[in-house]
Amino acid sequence: MAKPQPTNYVRVAEVLTKLGMVTRETAQSVIDRFGDLAYSELEHRHSIASSLESFGVAVCVHAEDVDFADHHYEWLLGEAAALTGDKVTVDNFRFDKEDPDDEDAGRGTMYFERNGKELSFSVEQESNDYLDMSAAQGAIEALSPDDDPRTFRCVDSGPYTLGYDDVMVLATAEQREGLFQRLGITFREPW
Repeated sequence: MAKPQPTNYVRVAEVLTKLGMVTRETAQSVIDRFGDLAYSELEHRHSIASSLESFGVAVCVHAEDVDFADHHYEWLLGEAAALTGDKVTVDNFRFDKEDPDDEDAGRGTMYFERNGKELSFSVEQESNDYLDMSAAQGAIEALSPDDDPRTFRCVDSGPYTLGYDDVMVLATAEQREGLFQRLGITFREPW
């Protein structure tokens, strides 16, 4: 019986290239950037999924302390929009807190324009130190480009991943199936 191929950055690069998600040049530049670490095995499903961010096909929604979540959302949405190759723009971001006098309060509503159309998402986080993962996921999914088969979907990292970053991948349904077949990456249903 043949030993399965280890999953490392080299393997991820090969899969992403075969699926048409990155060019050979992009794949090689990531491998070069990681050097010897590119050949180290990624032992956990979450590590494999998180590696996709390095290849420019995903963004990670940080689960730990971000200091000022009300400002971090704008940066995160900009990172996600950049993955669309300028098909989607995010402008005029603002965060209206429920309690504007409390710097530490995290509840409120984020507003932004997606290609000129205003969207809003309720944020139910108790502390401004942490992101509302559901609100971030919904907002990023709303950045899926029009007239493009690619959509943002959140990786399903399994039941024991509390405190892990959410990985939002921009891919077609066929590419998501390929990621599952070749790397074991599964996806949640859209928010």
